[in-house]
Amino acid sequence: MFRTAKTLSILIAALTFGGFAPVRASTPGLEAKVLEEINYARTHPAEYARILRDYRNHPYEGQTSIEGPAAMDEAIEFLERQAPLAPLKADLKLARSAGGYARDQGSEGFTGHVSADGTTLSDRMRRQDVWSMLTAEAISYGYENPRDVVRQLIVDDGVQGRGHRKVLFDSMLRFAGVGCGPHRVYGAMCVIDFSGALIAR
Repeated sequence: MFRTAKTLSILIAALTFGGFAPVRASTPGLEAKVLEEINYARTHPAEYARILRDYRNHPYEGQTSIEGPAAMDEAIEFLERQAPLAPLKADLKLARSAGGYARDQGSEGFTGHVSADGTTLSDRMRRQDVWSMLTAEAISYGYENPRDVVRQLIVDDGVQGRGHRKVLFDSMLRFAGVGCGPHRVYGAMCVIDFSGALIAR
């Protein structure tokens, strides 16, 4: 995470994959369903805690974890304390930013938030005419089910500081766009780009 006079950007990627094998290309409508799932977690955190608790007690066969049950338990406790937040509004420009990056990165099998040519989140947003004092990006690899994508980002197993979780529950973020697609190495990926209040230009 870093600050500048103009922008706060939170650049984090989910690089832990829960032990699942790569999956096929993303399913139709996945982007809208991922945003819907994020908003459900934001607006009903206590209910989402129960969903995670059930998952913890009935994990998928073959699932592995870097931290073990402790990461899931921590996420459940966080959700139980978290106050409900306003849902994020879908934004077409953010969706184009996220979708373009998913296509570019997925085709090459790269990870992270900086393109091979040095393009950053700020660069990608400016290309889509997105201007905001607060921006963020989260990336999930290896999943195409919206609940799996969001659970990965909330639990943040193996991610120091739980940056993805902080972004999903940042009360200052107001808009989001999702782009999902195939990934050459991990089978699937979803990019979620966020912003605070948008500045008209």
